[in-house]
Amino acid sequence: MPPVTDRSRRYDAGMDDGQAGPETGGARSQGGTLAAYRSLLRNRSFRALASATFLSSMGDWIGFLAIIALTADILGPTRAAAFAVSGVMIARVVPSLLLGPVAGVFVDRWDRRRVMIVTHVGRGFVMALIPFTNEVLTLVLATLIIELMSALFAPAKDAVLPSIVDRRDLVAANQVNLLMTYGTLPLGAVFYSVLLAAAATLAPEGGFLAGRPLAVPIWFNALSFFVAAPLMLLLHVPRATSPPRGLGERGSAGARTSTDPAGGPVSPQPGAWASLKEGFLFVGTQPVIRSLILGVMVAFAVAGVVITTGEFFASLLNAGPTGYGILVAGVGVGLVIGLVAADPLTRRMPPERLFAPGIGVAGGSLIVTALMPTLWTAIPPAVVMGFGAGVSFICGYTILQRRVDDAIRGRTFGAFNSGVRVAIFGSSVGVPLLIGVLGRERRVVTITDAGLPESLYPYTFGGVRITLLLGGALALLGSILVGRALGGALRAESGLDLGAGIEVDVAALRGAFIVFEGGDGSGKSTQIRLLRAAVERAGHVAVLTREPGGTRLGEAIRELLLAPAPEVMEYRTEALLYAAARAQHVREVIVPALERGQVVLCDRYVDSSVVYQGAGRGLGEERIAELNRWATAGVEPDLTVLLDVDPATGLQRVHEGGEPDRLESAGLEFHRLVRSAYRRRAAAAPGRYLVLDASLPVERLHAAVRERVAGIVGLPMAPTLEAARERDGR
Repeated sequence: MPPVTDRSRRYDAGMDDGQAGPETGGARSQGGTLAAYRSLLRNRSFRALASATFLSSMGDWIGFLAIIALTADILGPTRAAAFAVSGVMIARVVPSLLLGPVAGVFVDRWDRRRVMIVTHVGRGFVMALIPFTNEVLTLVLATLIIELMSALFAPAKDAVLPSIVDRRDLVAANQVNLLMTYGTLPLGAVFYSVLLAAAATLAPEGGFLAGRPLAVPIWFNALSFFVAAPLMLLLHVPRATSPPRGLGERGSAGARTSTDPAGGPVSPQPGAWASLKEGFLFVGTQPVIRSLILGVMVAFAVAGVVITTGEFFASLLNAGPTGYGILVAGVGVGLVIGLVAADPLTRRMPPERLFAPGIGVAGGSLIVTALMPTLWTAIPPAVVMGFGAGVSFICGYTILQRRVDDAIRGRTFGAFNSGVRVAIFGSSVGVPLLIGVLGRERRVVTITDAGLPESLYPYTFGGVRITLLLGGALALLGSILVGRALGGALRAESGLDLGAGIEVDVAALRGAFIVFEGGDGSGKSTQIRLLRAAVERAGHVAVLTREPGGTRLGEAIRELLLAPAPEVMEYRTEALLYAAARAQHVREVIVPALERGQVVLCDRYVDSSVVYQGAGRGLGEERIAELNRWATAGVEPDLTVLLDVDPATGLQRVHEGGEPDRLESAGLEFHRLVRSAYRRRAAAAPGRYLVLDASLPVERLHAAVRERVAGIVGLPMAPTLEAARERDGR
């Protein structure tokens, strides 16, 4: 068959070419690499900011738990305590809700480092005075003042971070910042319980601390602010070449001009309200992001339920304030596990598919937690609840970062954060009110073995348990609705009608279709040649081909895609060119060969586009898969052999073999994303994939491939010596 021979000749000339990633950005452009973390550790300003964030965040968690407990302690087990907690939560949320969208505008007028130091010292002084009050109103006012300063501190820190780290390290810096902020929750909860227990045990009888042991964790919070403030003196924050005047000089469209931190050229920037409006308008036009923010609002609303009822629920379990800290620590441990586990999970499944189930896991676990009779039986489901919340949080954050252009990312995150604040505000205020209306469970007095009276809560259902059960049900319902909305939005993104393009009668394809996939330098060409020899000796006709290529049109497209060129190809253009070459390839080569009953051996197919353009380029795996299902008329391989190679090893092989092409020159981190996507797809459909370690000897790999293919086309087993002879060209 001359056409097949011609294809084989062209194929052998350059078999292992493949798609890769962007030429720009380098190995650290995707963030989160060891090089980025090492760079951050060498950055004195970042070390100082991270240390200060760690100290103040841990202290803030401790103080938050203590203030909730102090509010309940002042009023005792009454309905009024529930209403008082609602008031404290209002004071905690309202400043960021009202001031958050415009605080950055005011912070831009001042020295940001000074703002951070002053707000830290101010919060420390106010926090240190809180234990001396017995009035809930004073506690609410103190909380309001602290949160007003926090609303100024947060945008100052967020604005300083990009100016003290290399832009290539910004994603890694954000990851560390999130870990320092939220990962300190379990540590803070443990410290809260330890400090409270130590104060109750060591405080002199009749002294101030004996009557108010909650003062110790509150003072620890104040101390954390005082210690963190001097660390910020180590920050080296570049100044703009010309400070802003007023709120900025306005342009004709309500924009203000500014200079970048490095003193670059002045450029017009949207005003604060215009920027916020632009973010909301953008969210309104993006169904996936809209569904994402809805899900995040559900998750944070449930978080508000847990936070505001935690103290009451710990009392209901007869565990007291110390038990409250232990319970929160359990949720925090689960949260950290979820944050850490999200990375390997997203290697097996896209974050868009993990987001809604994570909310559902958190909601179901909350229901189980609410039904538990004791503290120690409530901790395991509380850990699972934190795990689900952690997975959802990091997946939501990742989706938002990937899908929003850098030019509008800040505004979109402004809309995102506003939604979060509204959700927390609603639940934090409404939940204590609901408990107050329903009424808290009542304690009963029992006589201990020593003959002393003791007030304990029996296992019963009242306002606290009912509220937690409603919160769990809300999360479950929200996960279902968000999952459907997100799935519908992802399907709608492609905008393709597959039914209109399916014209191939799959039942008429009598041959076998074997595809080899893997990263660059994985050794696909060697294995395909070995398999071709085995197939032909078994009496079958083997058709060797490759992608992109295999046809005259496909080879021309291949030249466009892989030839070194200074022009930057738009990612969607690249994806469409691959799909176009593949459509021609399927119609002209693959389908005719399969209809004749021949064995088609193909180097790369749809999976390559899904992982390189979908995952690596960030165009969306489902979107690219949908495009290629349409382009290939639904023709799928009988088997996909995935040769799994470490990207560093594979790229080293490519460079040793000659000058890499435009796509092989992509950054290492890009190829790591590709490898993760390959593994994820193989794990999702193990019956269709054969995953092999490409570092194994060639003979062992061929024997494994031949054994699996034998069940499809009928091949004899391959002894090691025969494989070696085939490799040598026999």
